[in-house]
Amino acid sequence: MITEEYLKDNFINAYFIDNERKNIEILTTSEDKKSVINTIIPFDVKHSSFITLTKFISVDEIHESTYNKKKKEKEIFEQKVIEIAKRDGLLVDNSKIDSGLFPTLVKAIFEDGDNADHLFALKIALFELDNIKNSTNEELKTKLRKSKTKKEVLQVAFDLDK
Repeated sequence: MITEEYLKDNFINAYFIDNERKNIEILTTSEDKKSVINTIIPFDVKHSSFITLTKFISVDEIHESTYNKKKKEKEIFEQKVIEIAKRDGLLVDNSKIDSGLFPTLVKAIFEDGDNADHLFALKIALFELDNIKNSTNEELKTKLRKSKTKKEVLQVAFDLDK
């Protein structure tokens, strides 16, 4: 049971735990302050625990707390996904290029030079480079767009980068 006396000394935070915003989780400390206790109550303006809770946190503050909690959870989730992707080689860290990447790159250019998906991705990546994107040589930029192989794309890109 949530009481005013208990919350006065032990209240930590409260937030909604469902998308429908029908239930609120209240975090409090134990009497000895060594652990955190979670209590779930309904979002019901007539419920005694809710009435007691609102003496320590407003409904607007509960919404804000919910938003901040979800935002923090999203950040943690995204960090974990990036860590897993890097660990599994699905994401390359641009600050340190692994030399093991070059054999794959060479094979992709010279042995699978006309792969349409790779060709398109290569062109997109090259047009993101400032020297190519900002080039005034429209003839070479058009030639780059129309290139049919990765080698041809790279040759034109080198000419554009002069």
